Amino acid sequence: MSCIYKGVVIDSELSANSKGGSEMMRQRLIDNMDAEVLEKVAIHLSRPRELYDDVPNIFWCHDLSEDPENQILKDGGWQKFTHFVFVTSWQRDQYIMRFGIPYGKCSVIHNAVEVKYDPEEKDMETIRFVYHTTPHRGLELLVPIFASLAKEFKNIHLDVYSGFEIYGWKNRDEAYKPLYEQIEQHPNMTYHGVKSNDEVLVALKKSHIFLYPNIWKETSCIALLEAIKSQMICIHPNYGALPETGANATIMYDWNEDMNHHANYAFSVAKQVLTAMKNDPNYFNGFTFSDRFNLARNNIQSFSTMWNTLLRNIGDAYQVEG
Repeated sequence: MSCIYKGVVIDSELSANSKGGSEMMRQRLIDNMDAEVLEKVAIHLSRPRELYDDVPNIFWCHDLSEDPENQILKDGGWQKFTHFVFVTSWQRDQYIMRFGIPYGKCSVIHNAVEVKYDPEEKDMETIRFVYHTTPHRGLELLVPIFASLAKEFKNIHLDVYSGFEIYGWKNRDEAYKPLYEQIEQHPNMTYHGVKSNDEVLVALKKSHIFLYPNIWKETSCIALLEAIKSQMICIHPNYGALPETGANATIMYDWNEDMNHHANYAFSVAKQVLTAMKNDPNYFNGFTFSDRFNLARNNIQSFSTMWNTLLRNIGDAYQVEG
């Protein structure tokens, strides 16, 4: 996808126009790393195109293990890399099982998000839902679920920030135009298209519920991290890496391959939450938002410390061996 080679970003044909989560994490890494550390390594952000023989090659995996681009790791191909960095333990285990990569060559460094939350920003008069990831991950389930909820709860609204344009693949939005139009025609929904991350974060801090009927296995889920740190009630299935990313700060329901069952579960949980909020004005403020979650794993300080320590060790060891 892209590579940071001796501190310089080298984009592939896939990443040149992309502004997705991987690219956002790449920039956060560059902004928070010591320059001399980056100059000693090559960090490949999934889908590597070219390996280098003058520095250690580190594979920073963001994709699923079954991604066709990972064929390079088959039949011992993983040995071409000095080290692997995964965004969750769930993802690491998938790669180890599929390719036989030793645990000793792997590290887990969770994604980091920057959200400064002000409790005064949420107005409880209208309960705002937000969907802020690409449409193929669950929007087609969310829209009818929310439409059903809106029949029972009049003071709710769904804001949708979604589209493949964020990856530079605007043509892929064609298949979702009917869904976008359905959102635009509903009085309780607004389709905003693709907006900057800063604009989305402003919306999250004013919103209350991230209902995410996910149908795409997440290796981490930056959207969920942002919603948690924006002090939103987050509802999602126990699918892929979502349980690990949620870190007991969310409401989970059982994943089901049957989309009707999946939608019914999501609807039922959301209805319970909305009913509780309606009956108890203090329910939302009393919901357990973990300060420990905000202070620990997914903050910039932890992210940069772990990366700096790892890269210094790898760079120093490579120079000694060389």
